Amino acid sequence: MSRTPRRKPRRMAPPPPVVRVTTPGQMVAALPVNLGYTPTESLVVVCCHEPRGRTGLTMRVDLPEARHEEDLALQVEEIVRRQEATRVVLVVYTEAPDGEERARAGLIRRLSDALDDLIITEALLVRGGRFVSYACEGSCCPAEGLPVDAEADSPVVQTLRLEQLGRGESQLASREELERTLTGPGPRDEEIALQQCERALTLFVDTCAEAGFGAARSEAIQAWRRAVGNAEDPRWQLPDMEAATLAVSLTDLITRDSVAALWQHDSPGLRQLLAAVARRTPPPYAAPVCTVLAWVTYCDGGGTITSIALERALRSQPDYSMALLLRHALDHGLPPEFVRTVTRRTREALGDCA
Repeated sequence: MSRTPRRKPRRMAPPPPVVRVTTPGQMVAALPVNLGYTPTESLVVVCCHEPRGRTGLTMRVDLPEARHEEDLALQVEEIVRRQEATRVVLVVYTEAPDGEERARAGLIRRLSDALDDLIITEALLVRGGRFVSYACEGSCCPAEGLPVDAEADSPVVQTLRLEQLGRGESQLASREELERTLTGPGPRDEEIALQQCERALTLFVDTCAEAGFGAARSEAIQAWRRAVGNAEDPRWQLPDMEAATLAVSLTDLITRDSVAALWQHDSPGLRQLLAAVARRTPPPYAAPVCTVLAWVTYCDGGGTITSIALERALRSQPDYSMALLLRHALDHGLPPEFVRTVTRRTREALGDCA
């Protein structure tokens, strides 16, 4: 009697260490690490949750003109309340000078009024490499503020940097630099990449015709599993044709959903692989891989990479339904746990396919 081979149990990634940020200096030193870049002319809102003040969604928005601050406060309130946050940290990054009061103090007041039933843990102004609290009347902070880099070498910030490196990420100077890390092939390389994707699509179709669609799909999912393991090796490099084969396989919706369902908490190999494939993939094939990258990073807590990947997916295919669904979730501030729940249910529904 033949025996069905048992599936190898999925290796669970260990949860990351809990890092407790306890001072305003640690907060302003840690934010660029968490975001992946140093914001400019921005409002950053950090949602926190009881009982331990655990950090949830961190969102960054461009500072509006003063006449639009009320509208921004209402939008921020809507998103924060969907997160069911109990505390928030507000940080303004601007190089604008003070007037009769500190720069953007009016925006902070509007946000405090809109969130009057929550605890505003900190409201900080970051300018010229220094920070000061909006609540400070001059008795607790020097007039020029305190240096942002004062806590850069603290154990808290260094631990966050190590986590960032473990995910294959780095802190960049601006959002534009971060966007360039996910830009597709340049003009000279795009035609070659497109030809490789079309060749990979032909091979996928031929495999479907010869071995059946189920076998072709199973082979594609196993190729993703192997590649995720390879991506955890720091010496790993992804060949262009393999990137094209992986990208094209995501045009099959079940393969795409199965790859998204590979997510486990803080999955560095999967994130690194998706980013590497995205960089080598031209439109319209970029839409599925960028959307899955956005999905996985949303599961890990969201952030700038989620927005950048989604923007590129929708530039590649403006009507790509999974990207539109995720864009709706992001715009309406649905918490990452919502996407994690969908991912877990998808994994259960797909069973052996995932």
